Amino acid sequence: TPLEAHYLASVLPASQTAQELLKNFLFVQKEDGTIDGKPGLAGQRGRYLAAPMLASLAWKIYETKEDANFLKEVFPHLHKFFWAWFSPEYDEDRDGLPQWKHILQTGFEDNPLFDAWHTWSLGVDITQVHSPALEAMLYHEASCLVKMAEILERNDTLALLQEQAAKLRGSIESTWGARTGLYHYRDRETGSSLAGKVLVKQQGSGTISPKLNFEAPTRLLIEVQIKSPAAKRPEIRIHQFSTKPADEVISSGDYQWRDGGAVYTTQKVYPKLAKIVVKNLGDDDTVTVKTLDFTTEDHTLFMPLWAGVPDEGHAQIMIGRALLDSKRFNRPFGIPACPSLASRVREAESISQAVHLPWNLLICEGLLRYGFRSDAARLVVHIMTGIIQNLKQNRAFYARYHAEKGTGIGERNALSGLAPVGLFLKVLGVEILSATRVRLEGSNPFPWDVTVGYKGLRVIRGANKTEVIFANGKSVAV
Repeated sequence: TPLEAHYLASVLPASQTAQELLKNFLFVQKEDGTIDGKPGLAGQRGRYLAAPMLASLAWKIYETKEDANFLKEVFPHLHKFFWAWFSPEYDEDRDGLPQWKHILQTGFEDNPLFDAWHTWSLGVDITQVHSPALEAMLYHEASCLVKMAEILERNDTLALLQEQAAKLRGSIESTWGARTGLYHYRDRETGSSLAGKVLVKQQGSGTISPKLNFEAPTRLLIEVQIKSPAAKRPEIRIHQFSTKPADEVISSGDYQWRDGGAVYTTQKVYPKLAKIVVKNLGDDDTVTVKTLDFTTEDHTLFMPLWAGVPDEGHAQIMIGRALLDSKRFNRPFGIPACPSLASRVREAESISQAVHLPWNLLICEGLLRYGFRSDAARLVVHIMTGIIQNLKQNRAFYARYHAEKGTGIGERNALSGLAPVGLFLKVLGVEILSATRVRLEGSNPFPWDVTVGYKGLRVIRGANKTEVIFANGKSVAV
């Protein structure tokens, strides 16, 4: 996936691999600009649109190679792919702010807000929600495309890209929570990011008359809990006015199936709720009607930091109050996926406390962007402690790592569990461009000297001095 490709480009710095990975995606691009999210060499396809991280990957490659011909080759494809995200299929209401179409696109398929497999997850329809992570990715893509267009003097594309970036940035900023110091998901139509609330609970078939008036139009989540696996899914009719026909009819094929029942997100929003008619529900089965809950915090909400969206003030609040708070995201072995879920649901621990290295990498890059090099170094140390612990004990990398214990979670020797060598070097302030070119910046934030070897080149990075020894024996001290 694009997220894994971005991660692998950081695992293998100064390599040709990133360029080849990008070409794999561009090779399967269709006429309408769409690119498959997981293309395989034997023609396999993920059958969903790739996450918008390909221009970001291309810019990362360009920064290493500084090859304008490479940009010239890839820019038309990446430009077309960017605008494919704003087609009516992904931006149904044509407001210039697309939605995810499938949870697999997001790179976090266990997200408890959208996942429907677990009894404790909400299973909200992902197409009805504005995601700060998606908008941040698109904003970053637009920023990278603007820089490419300026180098290539493609002035014809600049105005529209800048306009779209400004719109995305405004949308992301509208989700800022001053109290939480974090960005939040919000309803696609109403823009609200409220806490969930149970409105009605009904056992068995029948008519409910809640007679509710909402302060603002509200989207509803219908949960059906079924005792028998063979039970039918009920038909539910939702009425704003008790004397008028139903505003929405939920039939058996509309539900998202889950363990112990089914869930459905209303396609409409309701200013009032007069009547709910439930048919074909077993006497022991239950229907719960509630509002959507957008209060769960997860690691993807730091994406605006990576994309450079917040101003310095918001960035400092976000890092100090959310990221570095031990009661929230700061853990001994990295940033966990969804720490607030752990306190509420014990059985969700392997998901809530999982450290996903690709997301931690993006958070680290965000810290570096805003000048928090020592905090980025501390996060790298946390991540590496978990990786090294597993290599020593189990001789393996793991797909994810437990944020509190450091134990491996999921698949052994997964690509996304490899040690992020490139990130370590970036935090160290050493960028190997080739066997004869090195870029140094900042100072060594680690409490030890680091020696880097690459194709005969040696870089010895101390606290106050860096020595570069080239393959021909010449050396430079900085």
